[in-house]
Amino acid sequence: MHAVVTGLSPAADTDAIVRGLVDIEEIKQLKARYFRFLDTRRWDEWAQIFTVDCEFRTLPDSEEVQTGREDFAAFVRSVITPGVSVHHGHMPETALTGPDTAEGVWAMTDYVEATEGAAFPMTLEGYGHYHETYRREPEGWRISSLQLTRLRVDDVAPPA
Repeated sequence: MHAVVTGLSPAADTDAIVRGLVDIEEIKQLKARYFRFLDTRRWDEWAQIFTVDCEFRTLPDSEEVQTGREDFAAFVRSVITPGVSVHHGHMPETALTGPDTAEGVWAMTDYVEATEGAAFPMTLEGYGHYHETYRREPEGWRISSLQLTRLRVDDVAPPA
């Protein structure tokens, strides 16, 4: 069980297992802040969740990679503001890949209502996964890469 949960061998010492579980919990808390800061439009705090050199793939069927947290934060802000979004992440699969690195997959659902004035006005419900890597920095764990894959997107009529 420990190998699946923490990336440690079952023979790892108890202290290493506890440290691994603490790291995984810190990554879960990081992702919870990701969703809360995004949906409450706390853009400065949201940007700090990422490493400075992070990489993102978020457009469907695109190999395009965006690099850098400031550019990514500005892009996402332009796409969903003004409007309302609600993101839920659940069932994380997290593995430590080194002393200061990890990877994870989160099942997700989202509701995005980007109103007139947004870069791409839309109203949708999406279902899929976040594929991420993480890096521990002096301030704590940060997302170092993110790829959003949606398995289903339902267009929704905007509210009246």
